[in-house]
Amino acid sequence: MTIFVSRLLNRANPPSRAVGLQRRLEPLAVRQPLVYRGLVTLFALAGYLLLLLFPLIALGLLSDLPRQWQIASTWQEWLWSGLNLLIILFALALSTPLLFNRFALPKGLEIHRQNAPKLFQLVEQLRQDFKYPVLDQIILREGFGVEVIRTPRPGLPLLHQHTLVIGLDSLLTLPPAHFKSVLARRIGQLSGIHNRYVGWLTALCQTWQHYHQAFKQQKSPLARPLQWLFAIYAPFYAALAFYAVRQNELEADRYALDIANDDEIASLFSQLIVTETFLKTRFWPKITQLARRESQPEHRPYASMVQVLRRGLNRTEMQEWIKDAFNTPSDVKDPAPLLQQRLDNIGHHKPASPQPIRETAADTFLDPTVKQKIIDKFDQRWLAKLK
Repeated sequence: MTIFVSRLLNRANPPSRAVGLQRRLEPLAVRQPLVYRGLVTLFALAGYLLLLLFPLIALGLLSDLPRQWQIASTWQEWLWSGLNLLIILFALALSTPLLFNRFALPKGLEIHRQNAPKLFQLVEQLRQDFKYPVLDQIILREGFGVEVIRTPRPGLPLLHQHTLVIGLDSLLTLPPAHFKSVLARRIGQLSGIHNRYVGWLTALCQTWQHYHQAFKQQKSPLARPLQWLFAIYAPFYAALAFYAVRQNELEADRYALDIANDDEIASLFSQLIVTETFLKTRFWPKITQLARRESQPEHRPYASMVQVLRRGLNRTEMQEWIKDAFNTPSDVKDPAPLLQQRLDNIGHHKPASPQPIRETAADTFLDPTVKQKIIDKFDQRWLAKLK
């Protein structure tokens, strides 16, 4: 979720307004969280009102139209009734885009049960632990991280399709226990066992952006008013709900605690920082640079990722990255909680050491043949993008 919200905030126009709003809201969110959540709730409900704006206008005028016709006796009164009828028809026409919305599903390599039974068994186990309905699909993408994307069904945002999106970098580099905890965080968030209210406020960040994109993709001019309204509303709501998203991420750590002890979760925090930092600042820049120098690039990043990570990490750098993350001041650009906040949330006051990478989640939850096919496919895609 934090990945989705970060992208949405980065597209806010201009981004400085979103940052300014978040800075002004921080004291309220920290000192009076109930008031802050009440404010976010009001604007969350405003999204439903925007969707129903034109149908409600048509319904309100239509309910009064028979009375107007009964009492109309002058041409001015009949003219007013005629104008009301035209407004009703226009409002109904502007309501039709709700019926023709088509929401794009997340793109990636879809994984099927027969190809990855152990991975599906893990997801099924966590789903049962948190008493959540079945996820509709699992896809692999480039990148680091795991998220669940809620795609609305056509019409009003009452039903959704849930897609578990797994970054291949995470599957290839995280130890099995840590990968399981990361999955537990996301599936637990969907269940809302600990705090369904904050989870709902957070999920609407995705929902309203989906509606904006759906209205934007419609070619009919009738969709333009709703497109313009949600072009303003969706990024504004994401900025407003920034601290609700952060609170929801802290709640997600509590779901991880349901399946692992606090020492393991503290180690997970450090593992995520070290691995993501190495991939972002060392691995991907270096391998991209080497590949661009060659006329026919032969480097295969996904095939070599784990070996490079094992050889490239050293204790001094890891401690430095963890220390920097622990001492980072409040950040209003990224809704992910700070390391110090996450540790305090689970009752720890100092960062833990990451685990050595002996076996990865891909080794445990994927068949070797399937794993190799996936790696080959992603390597081929990566090389094709360089050409």
